[in-house]
Amino acid sequence: MSETQANKQLVWRYWQAMERGQGLASVGDFLHADVAWHGFQPLRHLHGAREVGARFWEPLAQAMPDLIRRPYVFLCGKSEGGDWVCGTGEMIGTFVRDWLGIPASRTSVRMRFGEFCKIQDGRIVEVRIILDLPALMRQTGIDLVPPNHGRDIWVPGPATGDGVLLAEQDPAASEKSLRLVEEMIFGGLNKYDQKSQDSQGLERFWHPTMVWHGPAGVGSAYGMDEFKKNAQGPIVRAFPDRKGVGHKARVAEGFYAASTGWPSLGGTHVNAYMDWPPTGERIGWNIMDFWRRDGDRLLENWVMIDLIGAALESKVDLLARLPELRAKRQELVP
Repeated sequence: MSETQANKQLVWRYWQAMERGQGLASVGDFLHADVAWHGFQPLRHLHGAREVGARFWEPLAQAMPDLIRRPYVFLCGKSEGGDWVCGTGEMIGTFVRDWLGIPASRTSVRMRFGEFCKIQDGRIVEVRIILDLPALMRQTGIDLVPPNHGRDIWVPGPATGDGVLLAEQDPAASEKSLRLVEEMIFGGLNKYDQKSQDSQGLERFWHPTMVWHGPAGVGSAYGMDEFKKNAQGPIVRAFPDRKGVGHKARVAEGFYAASTGWPSLGGTHVNAYMDWPPTGERIGWNIMDFWRRDGDRLLENWVMIDLIGAALESKVDLLARLPELRAKRQELVP
């Protein structure tokens, strides 16, 4: 078995073991004892397998005992000398106990995730993970963020249904996917002239029928017009000098590619975003992107953003609103 496939199997077994809390006692079989775990607000940084188990997995398993993970994109690759396995999809379970201050709905819930795992010597030495907590809260009757700018749908997986790459992929296809993504970021997105979104020339990199799926508060976009208006438009107006920066990992395999950074978007907050007033200060957002290439262009994009952490960058503490929102929340019928 190649090292690539061994890395995939390690992460795949880790994800399966954590389902329904079955693997809580064996976290150390997958995570290095000193694993660096970088997450989402309010769980920003954890150190070591013991703390990851105690502060993330155990409380989540208590809140959703029947939790399962359904990835719809799963790939691996090398980035800056490191071996990474990553994926995105849904976590699904029955929310029976409060978690992170979020009131239990006592119904089934779905929570989008994005996760990158760095592998070294048969152990996961670094994890970067984002969960869409505002979307989870909406399912409990709490609106932490305003209505979506874009389409309000539940995010589907790839239209081709082939995003879980458990087998080796064609290296030439992988290289083509990575090269296209890098050209789109550095030769497109980062070329914005702070005047017209057309300055990016994104049509060179995207299909006319491109699909973009963001987190709760942003929503989905179908086609370049919707993307520019509803997904990218509010961001470039609020942070006109924004650029893709600091990618920690950027990988591709077959027709799929992914990247993440802490942060991976930087800019100056000069106009309102959502209901966050401008600060005039630099911000950095933690983001994950997963793409599917079709031919010579990108067709689908799944985006995870730690919006609660992003709001803090603009001096807005969304979680401070949670007690008041909980008090106003109507009890859900089991």
